[in-house]
Amino acid sequence: MSSPSLERLMRAALLALIPLSPAVASPAADRIGELTPVAGEIDARTIALRAENSLRADRTYMRARVTVRSPDGSDERVIEFESWNDRIERRSFLRILAPDSDAGVALLNLPPNLWSYQPETERTQRIPPSAFLEPWMGSDFAIADLIDPSSDIEDYAVELLGVEGHPKGATGARSHVVQYTPTAAARVAWGRIVAWIDAEGGVPMRQEFYAASGKRLRTIHFGDVRAIGDRRVPHYWKAIPAGEKGRESILEIRELRFEAAFEDRIFTTQNLKPRP
Repeated sequence: MSSPSLERLMRAALLALIPLSPAVASPAADRIGELTPVAGEIDARTIALRAENSLRADRTYMRARVTVRSPDGSDERVIEFESWNDRIERRSFLRILAPDSDAGVALLNLPPNLWSYQPETERTQRIPPSAFLEPWMGSDFAIADLIDPSSDIEDYAVELLGVEGHPKGATGARSHVVQYTPTAAARVAWGRIVAWIDAEGGVPMRQEFYAASGKRLRTIHFGDVRAIGDRRVPHYWKAIPAGEKGRESILEIRELRFEAAFEDRIFTTQNLKPRP
């Protein structure tokens, strides 16, 4: 199956920007269990940064597989990719490895520019920042989930709402419930994010993403937590869009290297086109 056209993805991104009716809003509070007060002084930003650091380092290489399942189970797409994320220099690069019909599709993020390459047309083009909202390769993961080198700590005000027992089926005894609200100057995709972060290990367990109206748009569940050095890292991410029962996108990490050594040539437009 060929990759979705850029035009269709951009239309999806524009629709995501349209404010949704408050009449159908689903406040985060409706989905949060009973919270207990936090004992002592715990800094919400420290909790949020710890969770962020469990997913990536200053320089992170990842090879992963994404499986996209339709609600009725009639269609399943599997995409394999590798990515390089340089948080220090705020740059990132992603290339699709499989299936053959999409192999070679690439994205390069050099803020404020985002570049794409399509092997079918052998064309490199710059696309607008709003493209970060696009569903990547028709999945329920946004481009920003995979190649945004910025930190949520910089773009959101973070508030610790309290402590809750883990969602059913999750490991561990309790989680910090943290709410992220965009700062006035931030140009971000979400109106609000609510995250459940393991209180002992600092690992993200669940994230819920909301529009500015309060409508829940999707949920990401994390699992298969493994130790890599001094980090505990979830290797399984499942994104579920709100209102689409049975649809899901699952990301499984196959290889992960923290503090990897990157060559500068990776983050160039010349690297978008695969070498012969």
